Amino acid sequence: MVRLAGRVAEAGGLIEAFKDQLREQTLASNRSNPIGAGAYGVVYQSDVPGNVMKQTYNADINNDLVKEADLQAVAADMGIAPRVTGIETFPVGIGNRIEMGDIRENFERRGDDTLTFPTGMDAVRVNQQLGQLALKGIRLEDRHSGNVVYNKMTGRPMQLDFGIAGKIEGSEQAAWLSHVTAEGFEAAGIPEVGGILRATVMDLLEGGDVKDAMDVAKQGFSRLQKIRRVHNPVDQLVDKVKKESDLFDVISPY
Repeated sequence: MVRLAGRVAEAGGLIEAFKDQLREQTLASNRSNPIGAGAYGVVYQSDVPGNVMKQTYNADINNDLVKEADLQAVAADMGIAPRVTGIETFPVGIGNRIEMGDIRENFERRGDDTLTFPTGMDAVRVNQQLGQLALKGIRLEDRHSGNVVYNKMTGRPMQLDFGIAGKIEGSEQAAWLSHVTAEGFEAAGIPEVGGILRATVMDLLEGGDVKDAMDVAKQGFSRLQKIRRVHNPVDQLVDKVKKESDLFDVISPY
């Protein structure tokens, strides 16, 4: 009986090993026809329908896929990044991969094959999302046409690739929130409002008033979130935000 149990266990191990080998062959085939590729990794179809894989080329110390997956999971919970369904790590970090939802059916890239940055309302929406992440203590950078896609019906952005991202707090969080908010105001056609916000926050930080700087940054960001439509050069809604904020009077502590 013991001998039989041992043989059954051995057969089970062989079956699992065979399944793993077949899976790796499928993934290798999918990897040879990638969805996208960059300096550090490649994205290709998963063996699970409805999912894709992002896999690293090397064990670059700045390419921590576990940290990247954790940060993306926070954004996914906010509805602004693909959901993370799993992460696999390998010896030395070579070949580490994140499995995530495939959002291509409902989202699309904008622009040509060159890496261009969002403009107009696209940029406003992207910076609104970056501000939401900043409030969660996450700094997400490298936002270009390769890393942002848009809902085909609503135009809502979806953030891809959290390789250049990190946790922030304190003065860095206040400064980053004011930065992405100012970038959003500039995209909306009211750069002077963003300039006042950024300068006020930096003055407070230089004086060591981190709490006040964060409060001011939040006030500015709350006004950025009210912008829903932008025309060239400035539409009536942006004018309304500008008038009701007159940001210097509202947020200046002086």
